[in-house]
Amino acid sequence: MKRPRATRIHTVEGTFRDPNFALHVARNPEHTSTQVHKHTFHELVVIMKGTGKHSMDNRTYRMEAGDVFVITGDMVHAYDVPGTFSLINILFDPRRLGLPLKDLRRLPGYHALFDVEPRMRRRHNFESRLRLPMDELGHLAGMVAEMEEELTLREPGYRFMATTHLMHIIGYLSRCYTKMQLPKARPVMRISEVLSYMEHHYDAPLTLEDLTKVAHMSQTSLMRTFREVMGRSPIDYLIRLRVSKASQLLASGDVRVTEAALQVGFSDSNYFSRQFRKVMGIPPREYARKARMKV
Repeated sequence: MKRPRATRIHTVEGTFRDPNFALHVARNPEHTSTQVHKHTFHELVVIMKGTGKHSMDNRTYRMEAGDVFVITGDMVHAYDVPGTFSLINILFDPRRLGLPLKDLRRLPGYHALFDVEPRMRRRHNFESRLRLPMDELGHLAGMVAEMEEELTLREPGYRFMATTHLMHIIGYLSRCYTKMQLPKARPVMRISEVLSYMEHHYDAPLTLEDLTKVAHMSQTSLMRTFREVMGRSPIDYLIRLRVSKASQLLASGDVRVTEAALQVGFSDSNYFSRQFRKVMGIPPREYARKARMKV
């Protein structure tokens, strides 16, 4: 009986030259072989030339020039590529880099690239991925080269400059995904548009009916698809989003619990406190007190 291949784990400490600055560009890296692996950071994959295969969740998908997709942490995967194949891997940990993604999260394409498509990859057989035409692929290659130069030369200020290039790349790809017209990407974009709408209007009295209008789906279809993709209902996701926004306000020390609740869309402070404790594990007042102690 054929023994399963061992999964190699790529960690921040073992991958990046400076673990405190988790950003690296790899061209045709060694792990594009059939070595099954996963990592504790993000991998933004750009296929520059040729065709190859990518395996994930015991399924194999075809890759070709122009394909762009994200491998998030804990996704076990492997590549099977010929010698003529060319790809770029941008490896990064958004938490360690402290990327200011608040504004980008209002773009449907950002959610499509990082949240929705990776979760729907198996369901859509990888057909809803972002695929760039050659002119956009060339433009992206130029941006990557500029970031790579900063990381190679390491001149004073290189961290700032390289991080800026990364944000430019993520923003550019998010816009490309937002305007993509591929029919098979529509289900991905519909859920992504709902996520983006929530980011815009989390403080408003949103209802499930409002979200169905944004998604252009029936309530039943939205509930089923959203739960399949995000692992929870739209309203539960909205509550957690509001709690996350409230935790940021409380951590700043500038608002009280009742004020934070109202600012993020909760009309009842007692209900807010119950939901906050359910999500964060501690009451909002205790969270705020601990946050102030860390300052």
